[in-house]
Amino acid sequence: MKWIVRGVIALLLLAVVLVGAVWLIPTERIARLATDRIEAATGRALTIEGSVSATLWPRLGVRAEGITLANADWSVAGPMLVAEAFEIGMSPGILLGGDVRIDSLTVDGARLVLERRANGSGNWIFDTGPDDTAPDDEGTAGPGTGSDASMTDLAVDDAVLMDSEIVWIDHATDRRIELRDVNLQTAFAGIDAPVELSGSAALGEHPVRLDARLEASASLLDGAPAAVTVSLDTEAMALDFDGRLGIDPVSLEGVATVASSDGFAPLEALGVAPPALPPGLGAAQVDVAASVTLTPQGTLHLRDIAAAFDGNRITGDLDLDPTGERPRLVGALAADALTFPRPDGSGGAGNNAGGGREGWSADPIDVSGLFALDAELTVDTGAIAYGDVGIDALTAALTLENGRAVLRLDPLRAYGGAVTGRVVVNGRGGLSSRAVLDVTGLELQSLLTDLAGQDRLSATGAASIDLLGSGESLRALMAGLEGEVSLRLGPGTFAGLDIAGMVRTRDLGYRGEGQQTVFEALSASFDVAQGVARGDDLTIEAPYLTATGAGAIDLGRRSLDYQLIPTLRPDGDGDGLTVPLLIDGPWDDPRVRPDLEYVARQQLDVDGVQDRAEDRVREKLAEELEVAPERLDSREAIEDAIRERVGDRLRGLLGDR
Repeated sequence: MKWIVRGVIALLLLAVVLVGAVWLIPTERIARLATDRIEAATGRALTIEGSVSATLWPRLGVRAEGITLANADWSVAGPMLVAEAFEIGMSPGILLGGDVRIDSLTVDGARLVLERRANGSGNWIFDTGPDDTAPDDEGTAGPGTGSDASMTDLAVDDAVLMDSEIVWIDHATDRRIELRDVNLQTAFAGIDAPVELSGSAALGEHPVRLDARLEASASLLDGAPAAVTVSLDTEAMALDFDGRLGIDPVSLEGVATVASSDGFAPLEALGVAPPALPPGLGAAQVDVAASVTLTPQGTLHLRDIAAAFDGNRITGDLDLDPTGERPRLVGALAADALTFPRPDGSGGAGNNAGGGREGWSADPIDVSGLFALDAELTVDTGAIAYGDVGIDALTAALTLENGRAVLRLDPLRAYGGAVTGRVVVNGRGGLSSRAVLDVTGLELQSLLTDLAGQDRLSATGAASIDLLGSGESLRALMAGLEGEVSLRLGPGTFAGLDIAGMVRTRDLGYRGEGQQTVFEALSASFDVAQGVARGDDLTIEAPYLTATGAGAIDLGRRSLDYQLIPTLRPDGDGDGLTVPLLIDGPWDDPRVRPDLEYVARQQLDVDGVQDRAEDRVREKLAEELEVAPERLDSREAIEDAIRERVGDRLRGLLGDR
């Protein structure tokens, strides 16, 4: 029983000692020590407007309320730090009269303002007086009041920022960023010791998690880069960096990885518009890794890029210089294969930018992106699929300068053929575009099947294209096209169209056994003006059939007005049988009919020739018969005149005898 009594007495004595210990804590001394150290380290005034009290639990220390740390003298954003509470934890040795050693530091309900001037200097760069290392009169280094001396003595085993707010103000870009619900924890063993930082915050509507490690603060504060690792994560985005970081001015060098499955939505809370990434280029998922260098001059250099955009893997190198009138991007990109779904989710056949029978789109084309930056890029890829449409390989160079883009194809390989040349898109003074292209060896049946769902034409084709258009919409561009186009097709067939059978039977609905027209060659050329292509030299060569054609193709209105004159020669030569055809109407549903006017005109021409021939024969015959031509107005009259003339000759001969 006596041991129980002794235990209770011991606990009571311990409680009395602990309560008394609180009164032994030199709160004013500790608060003054903390204030002096922070002011020495920052060169800024620290004021405590609230109460200062001792704490026993959860740690021995001092709690101060109403804390304010002054900002740089050039700032107009108010104090650099305002905190509801500021708690300092100490080692128990202070109760025995030992030195004050800060074990922990907790800041609660704070508002921290980080501010950068237009010249790049920040309010975190502290002016702490003359150089510590300046020699005194004795030739030795003086103690000074600079940052090295002050920061060297500053050490905290556990520092916590709770339920706080961090505000970033950048006067160079007129940007303001706010982090809410900030909770950070770190330890600072000294200016030459590593610093680890972990915590969380809310960036707009996005929760953010941060883990970072800085190898040493001394070199960073002295303006030299320091080794750093950073891991930043949101619910759908991750950023990791391992390298070296400088802060005055900002620079970095290392390896970075970025991943996003929400189109980089958190960037909006940073005052940066998230990129509008299309399907196939990151709309669903982006993963990028690269060696990164950000120079003190502000230029960005990416090497050994390994990127995946919605599964499309791209490699290369890029250099970005944002210091000119416009940012300038230079680089080279490569890919083994790329796949892009159509925006409407369809494969491609039967769909086009013109919207079917409604015609070309009249929506204005926004060319502002052409002025966002200048660029020189080369692209080298393998197969590219866009819905059902695909190419085999692409080697191209893109030059973009002050709103004028030039894409050089060298070459584009697709459908068994190749396309070389250039396409120019110019946004200066309104939109204009020019295409100068040479096409060789294209397999037209596969191409037309993928593009328009039409498989009737089977042939290998070539073309020369030189077209210029201007206008604020696709409809205006097509309606204003100017230039020249020529086409050349090799041996092939028109499925479902038996021209020879139509000519032979004079039946436009004729469907022969093969239901096709076989040809050996087809060629045509067109002059294009105001969106209308006109030509008169279409020729088709086929077994037992030749055809010529002339007319107009209205590219703006998507219509045809064309005359085809096929001639069937069963024996391979001779005049043959000709039935001219008219092809007119919308080009997605043209009307084919016989050209009756042409037939009538030709018949009139034949009749006229016959009449003129008969007149000449009649005149010659009247001269021989020595009669007036008017008498020879019928077959009977001619026969009578001949008999009379023959009788006169016979009588003359008999009379002479």
